[in-house]
Amino acid sequence: MVVEARWRSGALNTAHHAESLGRAVGAVPGSVHSANSAGCHRLLRDGGAICVTDAGEIAELAAPSGDSLPEARTGGNAVHDGLTLEDLILLDALPLRSTSSVEKLCSVAGLGPESVRAGLGRLGLLGLAECQSGGWRRSKHAG
Repeated sequence: MVVEARWRSGALNTAHHAESLGRAVGAVPGSVHSANSAGCHRLLRDGGAICVTDAGEIAELAAPSGDSLPEARTGGNAVHDGLTLEDLILLDALPLRSTSSVEKLCSVAGLGPESVRAGLGRLGLLGLAECQSGGWRRSKHAG
C-alpha cells in the first residue's frame, strides 16, 4: 500500500518490486498539487496499482492467504530483467523526451561519474539508452 510517494522514491521502487513478484499493490490518491502524491498518481495512471480510498478496500486488497493475488503473468522477459541495481537506477534517471548530461544524471541517480559513464555504455549496448547531441536519453525500446 503506497500512501505517499514522490515522483522518484523508494516507495515506488518497492511497489514495482512487489508487483513484479505478483503481489497486489494499492495506492491512495492525493492532491494533484502535492509533490508527495505524484508517485501514487503515477502508479495509478500506469496501471501498477489499485486505487484505494478507504479501510474496506485495504482489507479487500490484503485478503488472507493470497485470495486477491493477481493471476500469474505469462509472456517474455521485460527489457530491464537482469540489469544491476545501479543500471536500473540509471535507467530510471534517464529522461524519455529530452537528453541529459552525464553530470545531471550523476545528480539525479546519485551515482559517481565513472558509474554513470559505465552504466550508459552498458545500457547503450542493450539498446536501452541512446546518445543524441552529446546528451543521453532513454531509447524507445526501454519503455
